[in-house]
Amino acid sequence: MTSIVKEHEKLLLDEISMVTPKRILDVFSGLIRESGSEDERTAAHFLASLLKEWGVPHTVHYPSIYLSVPKTASVTALAPAAKSFRAKTPSFSVSTNGVPVTGELVYVPSAQATDRYDIFDAKVKEEVNDLAGKIVISEGLAMPEKVATFHDKGVLGAIFINPGTNIHDGICTTIWGSPDLDTIGNEPKIPVVAVNKSDGEALKAMCQTDTTVIELATSLEKGWHECPLIDLFIEGTEEPEKYILLHGHLDSWHIGIGDNTTGDAALMEMARIFYKHRDKLKRSLRIAIWPGHSTGRYAGSTWFADQFALDLDANCIAQVNCDSPGCRWATSYEKMDWTIEVGEHCKQAILDAVKEEAKGKRPNRAGDYSFHNIGITSFYKLSSSIPQEQLKEKGYYPVGGCGSNIEWHTEDDLMHVADFDILHRDLKVYMTSIYRVLQATILPYDFRKTADEFMDTIQQYQEACGEHFRFDQAVVAAKELRQSLEDFYLELQFLKTENLASPAVKAANERLLQLGRTLIPINFTRRGKFHHDPAVQIPALPDIAPALQLAALEPGSHRYRVTQTHLLRGQNRVVWAMKEAQKWIGKA
Repeated sequence: MTSIVKEHEKLLLDEISMVTPKRILDVFSGLIRESGSEDERTAAHFLASLLKEWGVPHTVHYPSIYLSVPKTASVTALAPAAKSFRAKTPSFSVSTNGVPVTGELVYVPSAQATDRYDIFDAKVKEEVNDLAGKIVISEGLAMPEKVATFHDKGVLGAIFINPGTNIHDGICTTIWGSPDLDTIGNEPKIPVVAVNKSDGEALKAMCQTDTTVIELATSLEKGWHECPLIDLFIEGTEEPEKYILLHGHLDSWHIGIGDNTTGDAALMEMARIFYKHRDKLKRSLRIAIWPGHSTGRYAGSTWFADQFALDLDANCIAQVNCDSPGCRWATSYEKMDWTIEVGEHCKQAILDAVKEEAKGKRPNRAGDYSFHNIGITSFYKLSSSIPQEQLKEKGYYPVGGCGSNIEWHTEDDLMHVADFDILHRDLKVYMTSIYRVLQATILPYDFRKTADEFMDTIQQYQEACGEHFRFDQAVVAAKELRQSLEDFYLELQFLKTENLASPAVKAANERLLQLGRTLIPINFTRRGKFHHDPAVQIPALPDIAPALQLAALEPGSHRYRVTQTHLLRGQNRVVWAMKEAQKWIGKA
């Protein structure tokens, strides 16, 4: 970094204040920001009033998005003894409209049903078959893959046992955002409820010792709602058309202080600071605050990705998610998310900002990561988290936000979850990471890491399927891409002393963006550009991932040959994309 960039970076970080975040948390602590509600509109209008107060140009959109809002749920044992249990229903469960569904209860273990099972586990044990006409009970969250599997096995309804005293709210549809004609039929088709651990264990014990008859009922309101979406654009001075998209969700389950009031406060403080010092930004910063995260499966960010798709494709240089920063005890940066090409940049920014070593992983299919189909470099999702050893001491199980605090998605996500000192640290991380990309002469993306990841993935898949399928073409293409990228990055070294207006610099950065547009989709998506994959976990290079199952199939069987056909088509897509990437760097 130049001395001027360091000086300006320090100026920005020194500007961080907790005055605005405390003001926002105070107002939001009295609001239940359920999407489509009056409280959500009140919250959006309050944030917009702050932007107006600061003079920040902004738009409040009102997209019509598809939501499923849980209202009530019940579970009652009828035999061998009558007893009622507290329950919740996740978004997009089938609504019985309060009319009970009755059936025999059958326990189906989670694939990882241990004392500290993974609540996000999405698998059902393979040997479980005879479930038709039953109500099933299993551990974990109502993950959409598991719900779909139970439906396919003919169950009448499903009960999920959460691992603590509280019941966590959630969503059980695989549809990402509002449905289109390809996904309209993919909503869950059975009623689903969740109970807490003690009640779940009691129900398990009942059905494992006696024939247990259960009735469950759900009530949800489903439909299209106009919801507020805040969109602001802070224009840079040298390359204003290029921007980072920084975003987080406005709506919440209950009060939702740690998920995501602290994130909204962080976004607004960054908007204030970056706008005040906009004369020091070379590129632009766009900030969006979404509705429909919780009860619409990221419907707000998906609408934005659709509505502004062509502009995002042309001009967005990175997307950065801000969810659950500034939470109690969350001092670790060892569970961060980023696409691999930006990992070294993030690690260095975190080290410089807060003197902490960071670790990152491949982003899973969650959060508001609605932009992989476009091919946008991405970093951060959840923010800092409670250190692993502290989680063990507290006996906490894994959750999906609130800095690892188990109040996540419950009525207890209240003011005590927030920590303003940690929020200050997290703001330094976000601002340092973002500012350096906005100012970089050459975008700090190393796609050699991507090529290395591809080679490791292809090798893993080849070892798994052995001689049942050969990935020789993919291996050659990945090696050629890796060598071409090595040459390309040698060329970039000579441009780092140039300025952003240099035609050679602009051309180099455009090539880096096009590498992302080409390589990220084949690593994170199955559907085509401008379409959204379902909300299920997607493995690396997903088009050829079925190689992991091929060797277990009966050679010559229908499934075996279908899988080989799939892998042939998948390899074609992967190889084609790598060759296209080489064209962008002038090596093919």
